[in-house]
Formats: sequence, C-alpha cells, structure tokens
Amino acid sequence: MKRILTVAMVALLSACSSQIQLPDISDVLPNQELDRSMYLRGDFNLWDAETQYEFAQVAPELYQAQVKFSTPGKVYEFKIADMDWSAGYNCGFSEQDPTGQALTLGQSVTADCDTTYNYFSFTPAIKGSYIVSIDYRNYDEPKVTITKK
Repeated sequence: MKRILTVAMVALLSACSSQIQLPDISDVLPNQELDRSMYLRGDFNLWDAETQYEFAQVAPELYQAQVKFSTPGKVYEFKIADMDWSAGYNCGFSEQDPTGQALTLGQSVTADCDTTYNYFSFTPAIKGSYIVSIDYRNYDEPKVTITKK
C-alpha cells in the first residue's frame, strides 16, 4: 500500500512540475490591418487609383476588388497599390516566385509590395467580371488570387 501511495505522489508531483505550454504571441495578437485604401491599377484604367477599383475588406486580412475584362486573349497588366505608389504598398509579383507574374485563375501567388515594375499579368479566356483578392494573413508575403465572378 505504501508503494502505491508513493508512486501516486511521485506521479502527482511530476505532473505539477511539468511546464505549461502558452500560446504563441502571434496566435493571440491580431494580424496587422491595412491603414490605407488600396486600388487595382492597370492598363485597363490607365494605372489610375479609381474608386471603382478600390479594394474592400471581405474578411480579416482579406481584400477584394472587381474588374471587367472585355477582350478575351488580351494580356492585361496590373498592380495593387495605394494612391501614391508608396513603398510597402506597391504590390506586384515577387521575384522569389517569378511564375507569379502571369496569374492563373484560382491559383494564389506571392506578392512583393516594394516593387516598381513587377506587374502582374492575366489573360482572360472569356470576357466578364473577375475578382482580384489580396490576402494579408502573412503581412510580409501577401498572396494574390484572381477568380471569375
């Protein structure tokens, strides 16, 4: 009986001395939100920051803008940027992922928001409205996706 009691006490004490696993700070703190308006800017709107192409937040860290491409087979070039093409808010394809220059429907690519000339390109198979999304869940490596509306 003493042996069982001793084993039980040792087990209880070792359980009390084990380390508690706290959540990672990134799991507790909210991700960084955009502090300014972002626009879809490209050859379809003369690279202007127009309100009809302003990104709207649709979920935490997820923003979308709609664009109409009217010429199937034409290569459209665009970027995602703020009003002033500011550093950190001038997003094009990442040279770390150069296959991301030419977007494919439904496939996300990594954006670099400190680029000057790295335009995304997209060639629609059919005319119509498309949704361009930028996902900032990983703020340092946002993901861009294009889908058919």
